[in-house]
Amino acid sequence: MVQLVCGHSGSGKTMRMIEMANKTMDSIQGKMVFLEANNRHIFDLDYRIRYINTKEFGLTNADQFQGFVCGLIATDYDVELVYIDGLYKIAQAGMENLETVVNRLDYLSEKFNVSFIMSVNHVEEEIPESLKNRIIK
Repeated sequence: MVQLVCGHSGSGKTMRMIEMANKTMDSIQGKMVFLEANNRHIFDLDYRIRYINTKEFGLTNADQFQGFVCGLIATDYDVELVYIDGLYKIAQAGMENLETVVNRLDYLSEKFNVSFIMSVNHVEEEIPESLKNRIIK
């Protein structure tokens, strides 16, 4: 399953996702990964959550991002939940790529039983109708 945390830049999406991740850590069986395009929040997360600064890997588009996520899952079959903070910063992808990225993550989610929670810099009204049922309120 792929879920979206929506809101404009500076609206608290990152802190909301950090709180969600920390609260969820004790209730999952597998491992959790938090992807972000910097190291700003590394100490805000539970030490058991694998934190990855995606800027260190030089991702420049949505295809590279998908390959990166595939590699994450391929190297550790215990990954159960992946938080993706700042899709547009990580994958250099805008609203025009959102549905494609979600569809690719959906495939991985179903095939490998991994859930994804991703922040996007748009309010709910700006999200395509086909993705509105994925928004975490």
